[in-house]
Amino acid sequence: MAILNNITGALLIDATAAFLNGAGLSNGEDKNKVIPKTFWEKVNNRSEEVPYVSAQAWRRWLRDTTNEENNWSPSELRGIKESEKGSTNKIATELNPIDFPEDDLFGYMRSGKGKEETLQRTSPFKSSVLKGLRNMRTLSTDEAFVHLKDGTPLPYATKFYSTHLEGFFNLEYYRLGVYDNMGSRQELSAALLEKYKSSFRETTLHGKFKRYELKDAALTRKARAAGLLKGLGYMRGGAKQAAFGADVSPKVLILAGMESANPVFNNIFTGSGERPGINLDALREIARDYRHKLSTPVYVGIRAGYLQDEEKIKNLGDGFVVDSPLGVVHQFTVKHLHND
Repeated sequence: MAILNNITGALLIDATAAFLNGAGLSNGEDKNKVIPKTFWEKVNNRSEEVPYVSAQAWRRWLRDTTNEENNWSPSELRGIKESEKGSTNKIATELNPIDFPEDDLFGYMRSGKGKEETLQRTSPFKSSVLKGLRNMRTLSTDEAFVHLKDGTPLPYATKFYSTHLEGFFNLEYYRLGVYDNMGSRQELSAALLEKYKSSFRETTLHGKFKRYELKDAALTRKARAAGLLKGLGYMRGGAKQAAFGADVSPKVLILAGMESANPVFNNIFTGSGERPGINLDALREIARDYRHKLSTPVYVGIRAGYLQDEEKIKNLGDGFVVDSPLGVVHQFTVKHLHND
């Protein structure tokens, strides 16, 4: 069996009549219209506007939900330096992956100047944007008025969309609880190393750099990965929820443990019918091609009644576990992230 170094997966969110990530006001003369983030894609030799949620936005939903669901102290983002005019021009979190699981999972950066240390931990959690599913995306405009006590009503408009948002991710599980100080890229500050020096196992990298691994890294790794998956299952957030409320918890969630860091479950969803679907031939092919890299079965969580071909999905066969989205989070955690 392959080693569980990574947890990779994909998700699909129901964004029917939603506005989850704004791009500000429209250009030109139509400056009373609020618009969502979109990009243009070539479909059948024509350009099509595609709604999306930035990785930064949905990662913030995930960070906040994960902290809340696990009662973790958030690593607050704060200003650490001001310009000559007094405005903030540098920000950072707590820069402490020991006490703040969020910093361990999502990384951080602080650029130093002079004798100040530069601290950088690239995020172990990698993610795509969430983009509207092909053949299942429409954009509409909600026209409205603000009625004033005096004067004529003031018109305004909001552009929103109906789609299903797909994305994929990979968690570099092996990096949790492990920190490298390599030349100009230091993951741990001197102050943290001094404070927690009895908590680390220290090894040498490339003859001159240092790796610091928590002595209880195996337990820490499991707990933090399990907490992240719990946050993913219950994920909540999004812009304009008062007017365009949407449940952003995944209606489909695919998970698998892998030895390699391949985010293999990308572009796995289809929009060829009235409901979204999963390309089952592609899913089976991925499981077959990566069978020597998979360290767990492929867990497929689906919300009842949401997908077409639901019965075919439930009968994927050996190598697959099918349940609800939260059901696969629970099963994956119990079977692969349990603290023995």
